[in-house]
Amino acid sequence: MATYSPSQLDRYLEHINLPQQAFTSPHNGFPSELPHDRNAALALLHTLVTHQLATVPFESLSLHYSPTHTLSLHPQDLFTKIVNRRRGGYCMENNTFFGAILRTIGFTVTPVGGRVSHATAGRPGTGYMGWNHMVNLVTLSTTEDGQEEEKYLVDVGFGANGPVRPLLLTPGQETPAGIDAVRYKLRYEALPQHTDRSQRMWIYSYRNNADGKWLDAYAFAEMEFLPDDFAVMNLATSTLRTSFFVQSLFCVRMVVDGEGKPAGWTVLHGDKVTRRVRGRVEAEEEFKSEEQRVDALQRWFGIVLDEVEKRGIRELPTEIRGWKLG
Repeated sequence: MATYSPSQLDRYLEHINLPQQAFTSPHNGFPSELPHDRNAALALLHTLVTHQLATVPFESLSLHYSPTHTLSLHPQDLFTKIVNRRRGGYCMENNTFFGAILRTIGFTVTPVGGRVSHATAGRPGTGYMGWNHMVNLVTLSTTEDGQEEEKYLVDVGFGANGPVRPLLLTPGQETPAGIDAVRYKLRYEALPQHTDRSQRMWIYSYRNNADGKWLDAYAFAEMEFLPDDFAVMNLATSTLRTSFFVQSLFCVRMVVDGEGKPAGWTVLHGDKVTRRVRGRVEAEEEFKSEEQRVDALQRWFGIVLDEVEKRGIRELPTEIRGWKLG
């Protein structure tokens, strides 16, 4: 599995503004080994997830603002896009990239496939779609001899409804998100469509408030998926006309407070951007033209599109009519 060079790791850590006391890279002459203590390793993993989500957006822009409307999952292409160009990507891009970062640091990472629920996708029914999501499972040793281990769900590619912290693979355990009253939970059971009821998958669900309903977001397996598996999934999710990513232009990034803790989300979807912090809408803006949306991407997310990318959205259903390039 892919990893990055020490110098690339340094550039990434600088990009996400990771405090030196949380982690120092081997390239700068600091310890290169992952902390042996499980609590220290988990704290580092949690910090990395927070800084990743607060810096790297979950976005579908390359399927709209691009002359090719294609996505690469090659780790070097992802580094160029995410670190050099200060962009983001959708689930397979962000999680492939973040998995390589974690391996470079020394974590044991297993990429696995997931199925998004029909409810999350806005479709009728209670079942799940085909393989269309990617998450990482991170294994931490709980004993010095490494004989006992724990697995954690790590997902930095599901936007505002995704987990903002590593989740221990334990059925039924509720975990607070740290944003308002949002909580997460995992179950291990058969899916509604399974004819063999002995089949099991992990189901990730979330609840936005104490009185709210638990919403099943996606299911995932523990079976390792290979790069070729994700290549097939990437082709489908980035090209099918029925794909949410093809139909929707969005850019989502987590907001942190003055202490660096998760506090809310900035969400650009279609012709509107909203910043919500601690359950309250702090700002909202609607666009009447492509020029306004492109400007908003730069102001809200620091994303600068070149002229070729801007023209890539011409005649697509996601284009905001009213602005024509010269």
